[in-house]
Amino acid sequence: MSLPRVLTVGTGAIGAIYSWRLSLSCHVTTVCRSNFEVVRHNGLKIESKKFGNEIFFPNQVLRHVPVNEQPYDYVLVTLKALSEVYNVADIIAPAVTKGKTAVVLIQNGLGVEEPIVERFPDTPIISVVAYIGTSQVSSGEIVMVGDESLMVGNYKPSPVNADVQIDRFADLLRKGGCTVHRVDDVEKVRWQKLFWNGAFSPVCALSRMNTTEILNHKPAMTTVKNLIAELTTAASAAGYKYNVDEQVAAMLEKTRSTAMDYKASFHVSSSSELGEMQHVIFSRKSLNRLLDLERGQPMEVEAILGTPLRRAKALGVKVPNLEMIYNLCSSANAHTLNMRARE
Repeated sequence: MSLPRVLTVGTGAIGAIYSWRLSLSCHVTTVCRSNFEVVRHNGLKIESKKFGNEIFFPNQVLRHVPVNEQPYDYVLVTLKALSEVYNVADIIAPAVTKGKTAVVLIQNGLGVEEPIVERFPDTPIISVVAYIGTSQVSSGEIVMVGDESLMVGNYKPSPVNADVQIDRFADLLRKGGCTVHRVDDVEKVRWQKLFWNGAFSPVCALSRMNTTEILNHKPAMTTVKNLIAELTTAASAAGYKYNVDEQVAAMLEKTRSTAMDYKASFHVSSSSELGEMQHVIFSRKSLNRLLDLERGQPMEVEAILGTPLRRAKALGVKVPNLEMIYNLCSSANAHTLNMRARE
């Protein structure tokens, strides 16, 4: 019996970890860009507290999504959610076979499934929220700290029920030792992750403060609290009932207990269970790494701020702080992209 075929698109830290774990029960092809030559010749050097240390060689390493290959059972997308820069559906299109392929999205933010549904309405979507502390410290070298956890579920607006594919893929992950929690509606989990990511991340990015500095600076904390409150209110209006005061208190307490002295970023998914807040910050080994904004790289503004803003407005929820922080971060992103275009 042939092994399930997996194509990973976006083989950075998270893509490397889960490709490695899936390789215990699957044939895994990885699409690498900046680290292509290193991975092709030397494999991925991975250090993990949970899974151990290993040099992982995927079954196949490619620079681009292949055309006319043997069909894949799963296309695993671990690219940054940068709708301003590229359309994920366009990138993966050559590898999606109708009636065969399920698309797995391990990405931050809200609405990342929308372009997939629009392009591939008959394709099952497996939507995943990851809580994992990992980074690519140099090309092809991955460090994972602590535990990891995946919340896996249906994207309700999709016309295709993916329960069968979700259960099969979750089983493959578990065979690799991953912690997988099955959820009925993944959007609820995505909203809750935004309560932290949509508040601390943009304030850290714009102020250049770390979390400790923000907690000790009253004006910054006022903005963070207002953002958490508005995001919670928007989520409740969308049908996911959260108490504003409880969520504000929980986000601040978890930051104080597990996330001091961190610089939050728009694209980092660091570690632990749903209740722990290390999933939105850099691990201790990467404290000195600069934010995307500081490194001249685009931030995940639309997925983290833009989509919740638009949904809040559509539901008649007033979110002035979210709108202002979105406008500022979107402007910073536009500047970054303009500068990159001139290079």
